[in-house]
Amino acid sequence: MNELLLFMLGIAGVFSVPCSGALLALGTMIDRYPTEYEEKRVRSLSSPVESTRIAVFVFWALFLAGTWAALQEDRIVWIAGVTMIFATFLFLFTAVAFSFAVLCTLRRRHDAIITIEREAEIETARLQLEKTTGVKVPSPVVPAKRKPVRRIPSTAIETLLRQY
Repeated sequence: MNELLLFMLGIAGVFSVPCSGALLALGTMIDRYPTEYEEKRVRSLSSPVESTRIAVFVFWALFLAGTWAALQEDRIVWIAGVTMIFATFLFLFTAVAFSFAVLCTLRRRHDAIITIEREAEIETARLQLEKTTGVKVPSPVVPAKRKPVRRIPSTAIETLLRQY
């Protein structure tokens, strides 16, 4: 059983190294993301770069403590070590997923701001053209993107019929 535990600890360590690197890279990307319409960010322990560094440091400290505890002979310490490794591993994956979600949200918000700016520039140019030439210029109407409405089957029979 000890060989299996060492193998699983090695696998967890191998997966944790790139996840830690990805988390640090995501923290840097989030921190450097353009913030034209926001107040100046304060660089402190709560900034994305510093908080991800602290999170990775805490992860590795707890991971190593859990590894030490999992290699002990006492059953209660062994259980605590395996639990600690599992919990820190889930913490790392949750942090990476959350960082991806934050980065996607920042990108969507930035894209929305850019779209609004472009529409405002077009409208300003149209109004300026109308004032200088006296010719009525129609406003370009861009239809909003809509997702198609999908009817959700109300019964299991409808679901099965749609599959076949």
